[in-house]
Amino acid sequence: MPTPKPFVPDVGACHPVATNGTGHRDDYTPVACDRPHDLETVFVGIFTGTHAVSDRAPAHGSAARRVARRDCDQRVRQFLGDDWQAGRVRLDVVVPSAPAWSGGARWYRCDVGEMTSMQDRSLVTRTGSLAGTLGPDGELRWGCFNPGSVTGGDVDVLTPVACAQPHRSEFAGLYVESDLPYDQFAANSDRVHERCRRVVAEYAALPVDDDLRHRVGTIYDYPFKDEWDDGNLTVRCLLWRDDPPLTGSVRGGGPAALPVRHD
Repeated sequence: MPTPKPFVPDVGACHPVATNGTGHRDDYTPVACDRPHDLETVFVGIFTGTHAVSDRAPAHGSAARRVARRDCDQRVRQFLGDDWQAGRVRLDVVVPSAPAWSGGARWYRCDVGEMTSMQDRSLVTRTGSLAGTLGPDGELRWGCFNPGSVTGGDVDVLTPVACAQPHRSEFAGLYVESDLPYDQFAANSDRVHERCRRVVAEYAALPVDDDLRHRVGTIYDYPFKDEWDDGNLTVRCLLWRDDPPLTGSVRGGGPAALPVRHD
């Protein structure tokens, strides 16, 4: 009789439902990606070294989960055409269940799915692979928005709109924050806005000087605490210009696209 081997999931499989980060063999019911599904497995890695010897499957916030997420970040970038956070995509890192881990399973899955919006990260049931959807003309790339009402400094809704239509906000890029405690990061909005202004300046070809804050404002979106604890420290930065509204992308537009406001 051959030596039993632990089950390892398949790369390229699609899945009807999300797993909340833990893969159970009994719930593994992959489908072809041309059928309705929520997630697609881009890569399957194997924990090694100290991350493989624990008698417990990697918990959220563990060093092993962080290693897996870093690897998944790079694997899905190649698959999608850009950083997954540059568009309407969610990354789920899935590890074996406790019984499977005890039985010798040491894999981790990098699953991606289309999410509803920047502020609603629930998954959209779709057909077809996500491969290349964040390339230069990718269908899921962030673009321009009209922010809803602002309450206590928070934007209620970011409604997508074609950049040729009047709008007040545009996705400018990403930056990776220092590995701060989550509460410390979330409590320092001035620091985040300052970092995002530099992202906007690079995107719009603006000088980083005392006039920058008088040219453009910023909106930012950041991970939930469980994502942060797993090593997702990436902040999404959007530019914001209230009046007059913009009627085209300001990418590379320079000072003429975002003149200094004297209000």
